[in-house]
Amino acid sequence: MKESIHTKSALTAAVLLALSSQAAVAQTASSAADIQSLKQTIEQLRKQVDELRNTSRSTATPEQAEGETQEALDARTPATKADVQGLRADLENYKYDQSRAIERNIPSVVRNTKIGGGVTLRYDLRSPAEQPATSAVGTTPAESRASGFATPQFNLNFAGTLYRDYDEGRNLTYRLAFSNNASASSSTATTDATNVVNASDVYVRYSYQPSTGNPEDPLGTITLGQQVVPFGLDAQALDPEVKAVIGNAGFVSGLNLNKRQVGVAIQGDFNPYVDFSNNYRAPAVTYALGLYNGNGPNRVDNNNHRDLVGRLAYTLPVDYNSWWRQIQVGTSYYLGKPTLGATNGYAASNVTGKSTRTGVDVNWTHLPFSISYEWAYGRDRLLANDALVTSGKNPDGVQRGVGQYINFGYTWGEQFLSSSRQQGKFDDYWPKSYQAFIRFDQWDPNRSGKVINDKVYVTTVGLNVFFAETTKFQVNYLRTRNQLGTSAATAARPSSSNGLQAQFNATF
Repeated sequence: MKESIHTKSALTAAVLLALSSQAAVAQTASSAADIQSLKQTIEQLRKQVDELRNTSRSTATPEQAEGETQEALDARTPATKADVQGLRADLENYKYDQSRAIERNIPSVVRNTKIGGGVTLRYDLRSPAEQPATSAVGTTPAESRASGFATPQFNLNFAGTLYRDYDEGRNLTYRLAFSNNASASSSTATTDATNVVNASDVYVRYSYQPSTGNPEDPLGTITLGQQVVPFGLDAQALDPEVKAVIGNAGFVSGLNLNKRQVGVAIQGDFNPYVDFSNNYRAPAVTYALGLYNGNGPNRVDNNNHRDLVGRLAYTLPVDYNSWWRQIQVGTSYYLGKPTLGATNGYAASNVTGKSTRTGVDVNWTHLPFSISYEWAYGRDRLLANDALVTSGKNPDGVQRGVGQYINFGYTWGEQFLSSSRQQGKFDDYWPKSYQAFIRFDQWDPNRSGKVINDKVYVTTVGLNVFFAETTKFQVNYLRTRNQLGTSAATAARPSSSNGLQAQFNATF
């Protein structure tokens, strides 16, 4: 009985041991799976921690390394989202402020427009004093003037492009300019001086030759509107900013060449000689052909005839370093048919006259030297009852005028040198240059066998000081000698006068 009890106990213990062994094995297997799963979870958590750590490192402000400047530290400091949003807000505010400033303070145009202008101030000193004309109302002349200030000209101009050809440069441009005209009424006793502002240049210009910027290409333009007449040299230099001498030659006003005309002109050149190393371009032939109303600027045409103008100029095609560089010989011709009427001092009206102008000019500019010579001859038909005809001064009914001048100049300084012009500058700064000249001018208003000694001789000695590209100061001393005669037998004693002119011209 005891043996059976022990046997049962042993069997029970064996069964329990076997069951416990199986449970342990099962528990061991289950624990291994849990451990593997735990390892994977830990690995994932480690990766997330590393990512968070990297993110915190990238967003955190870096520490300044030893010897590192603050600028270098700021350069590698990342921007936060708040920084980016703040920058966007500042940009929007800036855009708004600029838009308001442009809208309220800056004028706007439909097309590209360049605004320019200039002002000329002058002081005149004369000896003897100038005796003005008699008053239009009475016969008492105004007080003689020995000196005085003047604003001989100011102008305002607008220029731009109406059509731009990006392929060949056949552009359509325009120019609109206004300038003042000091009234001669200041010489009378009863009328004060006035300044009348009128349009000077009013035209559109088309480039029928490609103007792509290549200096070897010929140039060619068609200009329609009110413009300077392409006659000679001095007659084309009507504006103060392009003149070396304060006044024009005597024949320019005597032959009525100092006025702009309304019409059309074709101008250009061909076969240019180009020296790229010195930025030099010299076209072999320059030409101009114009057709105008002929009765001056800002006027409606008063007849059915047109004035014809032609000009040719030849430039020697020599090297830049040659002494013959920039020698130009030109000739000009003007044929007009004005209306001779009461407004011109004639008794008859609506009679068509005939006026011709012939000119020859030679110019040589080889810095520092410059020489220019010009000769002009004019013939004007007169009416049969004109005072010059009835008095016997012009019995053939033709008035002839002849004028000429020669100018010698010497320039020193850096303003006109290509090496100085290409240097960087601030605003209107430019190297100073000086130009001294002497000019001899002669004008005979009526060359006729019945009228002698009526010539006018003017000698001008001057100095031009160029402060900037668009600013200059001019001083001219003039010695004038007049020969006034009434017939071939008698002649008046020549009268002379001295004058000093100081002029400041600035353009923008």
